Amino acid sequence: MKTEHGYYRLKEMRSREELQKYYSGKYYQESKGSYQPSYPEEEKRYFFNKIEQKFTVATGLIKKPGRDKPHFLDVGCGEGWALKYFKNKAWEVLGLDYSMFGCKSQNPDCAENVQVGEIEEKLATLKGKGECFDVVLLDNVLEHVLDPLALLELCRAVVSERGVLIVEVPNDFSVLQRHVYEKKYIDRPFWIAKPDHVSYFDKDGLVSLGNAAGWDCKSLMGDFPIDMNLFNAGTNYVKNPAVGKDCHRARIEIENLMHDISLEKVVALYTILAEMGIGRELVAFFQRKGAV
Repeated sequence: MKTEHGYYRLKEMRSREELQKYYSGKYYQESKGSYQPSYPEEEKRYFFNKIEQKFTVATGLIKKPGRDKPHFLDVGCGEGWALKYFKNKAWEVLGLDYSMFGCKSQNPDCAENVQVGEIEEKLATLKGKGECFDVVLLDNVLEHVLDPLALLELCRAVVSERGVLIVEVPNDFSVLQRHVYEKKYIDRPFWIAKPDHVSYFDKDGLVSLGNAAGWDCKSLMGDFPIDMNLFNAGTNYVKNPAVGKDCHRARIEIENLMHDISLEKVVALYTILAEMGIGRELVAFFQRKGAV
């Protein structure tokens, strides 16, 4: 169903307790989603390239943190790639997640920076202590939670005055997805991922929800439009899942190549794609309303 803020959500959802058990006990261990026991070096480079793009935009918005050593919070830190990147940049880092498994598996040197538990409760504790962070990241988290508005409001309480909240979500019910479905290049809305994804955002729904939570969207980025493969019968990974790995491998190689050519230009390209509503992911950069 479509919400008042313009994004879609499931009519029937798991309880908070069921979600916590699912993510703490199964998600990484069973390699759910894109998580794997190990990754080739090219894919690890891709992870860090994508984080560098976010870092570049976010720090450009902050301009100058209000303290000598800036602080980074990763809400739903997963395997710890962003923690690793910001730690290498000499930031003070903290990660929150339902499970330590992913971070211990991929970036064990960051495990000491992770707090395990229900992320809303952990955020509320940080708020109560008066903690604040210069960059807060929600990377593929918002679509999973029962109350995304409340989560964005909690994040607002722990972001510093000039800080940035980065929210990355799948770009769902996008113009491209709707087109290939209407043209019958695919036989189902494959982006609906029950029960894992509770909410589904396009650019307008994400910005609208952010505004309702007291945020101004300062910038939007898309990313590689892998769904364009659905126009071609030979690369249509919805009708033929066997080609999915090759499509993903090509995406990694192309994204890394473009990043190597020019970080600034690839950020500009993805900004234009976001304005068009194109790209498999959306990244929004929010600052508090009224922030100078």
